Amino acid sequence: MFLILVMPRLFGVEPRNNPEARYHSLQEYFNRHSLVSPESRSTFENPISKSDLGLQRPIETKKHGFGYYFGFESRFLYSNNPTSLDSSPVQKGGIWENSINNNFILGAYDLAGATFSPMLGIGINQSTHFGHEDLGVLDTSTLRLSFNGIFQFTNGWSLRAGIGNSSDFDSDMTLSYQQTSPSLAISKTFSQGPFSTFLDISLSYHFTDASFLDMDRLESAFLWGFQISFKHFEISPYLRFAYGNYTNQNRHEFTANTGMELSYRFYDWLLAKLLFTYSNRNANGINNDFSRLDSGGAISLQANF
Repeated sequence: MFLILVMPRLFGVEPRNNPEARYHSLQEYFNRHSLVSPESRSTFENPISKSDLGLQRPIETKKHGFGYYFGFESRFLYSNNPTSLDSSPVQKGGIWENSINNNFILGAYDLAGATFSPMLGIGINQSTHFGHEDLGVLDTSTLRLSFNGIFQFTNGWSLRAGIGNSSDFDSDMTLSYQQTSPSLAISKTFSQGPFSTFLDISLSYHFTDASFLDMDRLESAFLWGFQISFKHFEISPYLRFAYGNYTNQNRHEFTANTGMELSYRFYDWLLAKLLFTYSNRNANGINNDFSRLDSGGAISLQANF
């Protein structure tokens, strides 16, 4: 359903894009935190668990001791600002993205009324830009690794602590950006019939390695989304606010992301989607602000073992 885009030097403008600034959908969020897509069997639940408690206790994992989720998604998008820079001369273009995500639940353990589940995530994302010859410089391949420990409670609350690493490579496979991010989050889910909702409050620190700019920062974020299912159709809007404070430069920023997905489920494992997202960032400094509107479609494959 949520993409990392790291800006190389472009059109003589020093890149200042925040890799966390743009989410195409809730799916990007779940990919980054080793979680499974909320869209499964017409409820906002973890597909690895067959519990009716949303993203809570992985009951099936307790029985089998292991869970595995595989996801593949191919997206074609049109953006009015693919560079995420308001000062860029290129103000429109297309993006073809392909992502593969693997999530492993390494058991589930009872801890006095809560369930603890260690989760390992491995993902690859590749983006190709078209519509303008200069956009090729944005083509990026990203490798994501993450490990999370999730404490899940029967009342719908969960606590997540983890660490993730993402590495971005240019089209010639040169490492252009890397970040390691420890994080702590608290989440709440609620499901009633065809309606489900999810909120997540997180705090993370990003240790970065980038040749163009020091981007180490502390970030706090709030995410809220819900899903309504009707027969084969699912509609999933979301809203995310994030505040970032950079530790090695005089910069702070406020980023808002909102979007909506309309999905049609052919089978439990095959979906077609329409995607609409809007991102806006306000920050101090030069060339840090931007607004961006993306729309397009996707084909998504999901499998649970």
